[in-house]
Amino acid sequence: MKKIRLLCVLLIFVLAMTGCKSQVSVLQLNKQGEFKKIQEPQVSNKDALYLASNALGIRLLQEISEEKQKENIILSPTSLSTVLAVLGNGAADETRAEINGLIDPEGFLPEELNEKYCNLINHLNNAGYKEGEKRTTLVELANSIWMEERLPVKDAFLRTANEYYNTEVYNVNFAEDGTKNAINQWIEGKTHNRIRNHIADIDPQTAMYIFNSLYFQGKWQNKFDKSETQKEDFELRNGDKVTVDMMNAERRISYYEDDKIQAGKFDYYGCSMLVILPKGNIDGYISQLSNGELDKIDDSFDHIKVKIKLPKFSFGQKNQLNDYLTALGMKTAFDIEKADFTGIADRSDGFNLYIDDIAQECFISVDEEGTEAAALTSVLLAGAAPPKEIVPPEFYVERPFLFIIRDNRTGLMLFMGKVENPLDN
Repeated sequence: MKKIRLLCVLLIFVLAMTGCKSQVSVLQLNKQGEFKKIQEPQVSNKDALYLASNALGIRLLQEISEEKQKENIILSPTSLSTVLAVLGNGAADETRAEINGLIDPEGFLPEELNEKYCNLINHLNNAGYKEGEKRTTLVELANSIWMEERLPVKDAFLRTANEYYNTEVYNVNFAEDGTKNAINQWIEGKTHNRIRNHIADIDPQTAMYIFNSLYFQGKWQNKFDKSETQKEDFELRNGDKVTVDMMNAERRISYYEDDKIQAGKFDYYGCSMLVILPKGNIDGYISQLSNGELDKIDDSFDHIKVKIKLPKFSFGQKNQLNDYLTALGMKTAFDIEKADFTGIADRSDGFNLYIDDIAQECFISVDEEGTEAAALTSVLLAGAAPPKEIVPPEFYVERPFLFIIRDNRTGLMLFMGKVENPLDN
């Protein structure tokens, strides 16, 4: 059965170095510690760490949207903040402070921050419900470190990456073709073959790659009837119209409307998609977006019957994040003279680590598929107030809109983005 697919991934850090390489290497897993598996992870939708990740995602969306005003956008706040947390364990002084300023403004102790991410990873990788023995929502978060074989990486950095972030670690020679092939195979496996041959070549100055993949696959609790999908108009911001496959339904959902937006929540099992349709300029709304605005929407939802039109869409995107993160305050990490990653390796033997590139590649596909879950649907309706309108309001997503995929227990934004044109891919 075809399913809703959401794939973000490959958050890629390239740590560059100075110095030459040896010409002989053996690819091998370097395991410094075992991942801490937690049976009942302690997570909360009011956790400051998750709110910081969401805030970073919003700020990044604002930065990218300002530059790409007429383009579809997708990014993963969770993927970005997780890898920055891994990297932060290897940073020191100003570099560490700048990274933590984005993901940990509350100033948790390193042990506490790592423990929180360990709880989160355990929770996300077990999200969703089961039908028989099959999970209806699949969230897979994975990390890996690929390090130049001569780089004297500190055991403490690798041990923390293994124990708290379930990070696979490899010693490699980046000058050999076999390394590129091995990395691409890892990427293909973790992304269910959605991203292939991602690495075309490797710069000879590369000292380390850090990868994070976050794969999501979910079914709607209430699927859209394919027979109700029709060819309809979607109006672009310039007034032109394109013909899209528009899904149609009339059902109870969590719905909110004010003078600025319409918003509706569409449920998976354990996760949900929030769709926000601004009534005015979408970029103006994005520029004012905040955690507080999303809290207001969540607190104001009514469970009412709504006439729905939602376009099917599918697109991918790769964003280079260096300039955006620099603008948000993470500056020294990209400076060969000022970057301090001495928590990874000391400045010696020609190695001087700094971040050369941060990139994130994402893919999303949304269609009608899903399964109905009467028990969960009935829970959703059990506390619902009677409809306030005799005629159901119209939530017709026929112009540019925002989407946010969230984990229900934590409120964490797994993915977010903007759809300017459902046909662009």
